[in-house]
Amino acid sequence: MEAAFASIGFELDGLAALDLAVMSGEQLQRGVLAMQAVIDRERVIQSRWLAEADERNIASAAGHRDMASWLAAKGKTSKGAANKQARLGKALNAHPELADAVDAGTLSPDAADALAPTLDGEHSGNTLELVQACAGATPDQARAAGHRFRELNPPSGSTARDREEELRQKRALRFSDNGDGTTRVDGTLTNLDARTVQDALRGIIGKPLTGDDRTFDQKMADALVQLCTAQNNGQVKGGRSNLPTILITIDINDLNGNTNGPGYTSRGDVIPAEAIRNMTWNANLQRVLLDDSMPLDIGRASRLATDSQWRALAVRDGGCRGEDCPIPPEWCEVDHIDEWHAQHGFTDIDRLVLWCIFHHHFRHRPGVELIGDANNLAIRYPDGRIVPLPPRGPTHASKNPQRNPSTNNDPRNAHNHASEDTDGATHAAPPSGHTNLFDTHANTNANTNSDAA
Repeated sequence: MEAAFASIGFELDGLAALDLAVMSGEQLQRGVLAMQAVIDRERVIQSRWLAEADERNIASAAGHRDMASWLAAKGKTSKGAANKQARLGKALNAHPELADAVDAGTLSPDAADALAPTLDGEHSGNTLELVQACAGATPDQARAAGHRFRELNPPSGSTARDREEELRQKRALRFSDNGDGTTRVDGTLTNLDARTVQDALRGIIGKPLTGDDRTFDQKMADALVQLCTAQNNGQVKGGRSNLPTILITIDINDLNGNTNGPGYTSRGDVIPAEAIRNMTWNANLQRVLLDDSMPLDIGRASRLATDSQWRALAVRDGGCRGEDCPIPPEWCEVDHIDEWHAQHGFTDIDRLVLWCIFHHHFRHRPGVELIGDANNLAIRYPDGRIVPLPPRGPTHASKNPQRNPSTNNDPRNAHNHASEDTDGATHAAPPSGHTNLFDTHANTNANTNSDAA
């Protein structure tokens, strides 16, 4: 056993001695991915050892509450990282289907950890199907798939209203004095309420200003204080005109109550159908046609995408079409697959795509080529690789009901006020929709979108 412990670092010593300066870019990439695979495997093994030690109650004999506390103290790591490892070990022990997927390499440890709350919770679904549907998913995608799984497979006897109320009962906001002149603010909101707050603060932040060196998080903190200061000064008014909006994608049958699938914000938040039905009491409904609708194909009549086209793009693409890019639709730019001037491109829905700023400029680099139309798009890199770039919006999710990957990441300091075509013209950027698009105008519950603010 001691020899096995001692051998753990041998290969690492060899890797550490390599001269990185003489490595090619491909070797560096392969090495990083190979090491990530080893790190993931070591994490899985360590998590199982932690779980076994917890089962034996070893930590208490050493004067610690549990093995996570012991690891944080002895390993000089954060309590959060130690808790994550302990939680992973318990999940793998409790769910053989999850352990099999991790051992087979189809799920990363982080993706497995993201699925664990769903597997541990109450539901009436087949967890093996969920795990299989999440093969190759990122942690965010696995978390979103788990959320959708719970919505589609509620516990027997549970109503949509019961589940919505259960979510709302988790809401909380806490202020904790750090003892150094600052206060920590944290808490829990439903996804919909969180999006309402986030979008309101983004609306206050406004457009990027020259010379503003604040981080995105600092801007959000300042916006919250600014909003509360305005309220304290009596400057926050009620009313129903010119209110900002939040837009929700939902199937008509789910909205009408015939089925009970969730809806999605344009940033990928999963919203229970019951919450959306409540929102529609004060909502204006706008239908977005995604078939052979003439307004979505305008040929050479105009270079600029229309508002209707933008909505359809946001629904179809779900954000930037760049490989593994998490940027949501509102922060993207509309681009012709066939360049407007050089290739006499058409402003038709199947010849338009969404890119973030980086991928928009990248796609126009020498040696980069787009292949196919928007529904079957691929990119050829300068090194000859061809990578598919499928749509990932709500209307193009996998037919498997559990597989609805979401990009719920918050981009930092990204451009989020307009979408531009290659030659600099600007399109207003309305949020996305689906079969039904809700411009939800609330009173004191102002639902905000950063591009509509």
